[in-house]
Amino acid sequence: MKKILLPLFVGLLALVGCNDTSTPKEGVQYTTVATPVTSTTAPVMEVFSLACGHCRNMDKILPEIQKLANTDIEQVHVTFNESAQLAAYIFYTAAIQSNGHPKPELMEQLFSYTQDKKEGATEAARKAQLIAIFNQHSLLSPYELSEDQHKQVFEEMARAEKIVANAEIASVPAFVVKGKYLVKSDAHESLEDLANTIKYLSQL
Repeated sequence: MKKILLPLFVGLLALVGCNDTSTPKEGVQYTTVATPVTSTTAPVMEVFSLACGHCRNMDKILPEIQKLANTDIEQVHVTFNESAQLAAYIFYTAAIQSNGHPKPELMEQLFSYTQDKKEGATEAARKAQLIAIFNQHSLLSPYELSEDQHKQVFEEMARAEKIVANAEIASVPAFVVKGKYLVKSDAHESLEDLANTIKYLSQL
C-alpha cells in the first residue's frame, strides 16, 4: 500500500488512558480539509484498507468509538494503487449487499483473506476461498455480481477516490468528520480521547 503509516494503537485497544476532556485544537488534534467532501452525507468516515494491519486493529474497536462519539461511522476504502483497488472491490462487494455495513465477522474474514495469504496458494484456490467467504454470509462474491451490481461497486470506488483526494489522505486509518475535518489519530493517547475529538467535531 502507498504510505500505510499509522500511529500505535495499543493504547487505544486498552480502552484506558487520559481523561483530559479539553477542547480539541485545530492543528493539534485535527486539521481542516482544504476541499470539503460533498459526495457523502455521512457524519463521520473512516478511510481504511483491507491490506492495512492497523486498520484491522481499528476495525475491532470501531463499534466502541461509534458508541463513545455517539455517531455512525461510514467506512471508505482507499484506491491508492492496483492492489488497493482489488481490495476495495472486495469490500464494496460486501458493502453494497449489507447497507454499507458488513458484519464484523465478515470484515475480519476479508482482512484475513487480504493479509494472511497462504504461501503457494493458486489463483483458483484463492478464488474458491473468496467465493466461500461471501457465500457463508449468504452474499454474492465479486465473481457472482450482476452487471448492475458491478456498476454500483465501481461507483462506490470512484466516490471513495474523490473523498481520499479531497481530504488529501496519504495514510490510513484516518477519520474525516462532516466532510471537512481530518482527525490526527497520532495526536490522541486513548480511544476515549479519539472519540472525544470525533464527537466534538461532529457537533460543530
